[in-house]
Amino acid sequence: MEREIARTRCMTEDHSIVTVIEYQHVAAPVPGAAARHYPGARRLALASGAAVRYIDARTFEVIDGGELLRRID
Repeated sequence: MEREIARTRCMTEDHSIVTVIEYQHVAAPVPGAAARHYPGARRLALASGAAVRYIDARTFEVIDGGELLRRID
């Protein structure tokens, strides 16, 4: 199971606006067990589902196409 933890608006190389979504895997709760929080692996994707990775604090890259996305403040 995974949860959405952040959304970042970015601009593509052709000046379109896209949203990068950060997801984090979480363990499914076990009935009757004590509540525990174990943060899991994270992944980035566009709202369309395309995989994205970090380049630096202000830049992302679409993995399949190599397109750079710039964070909008």
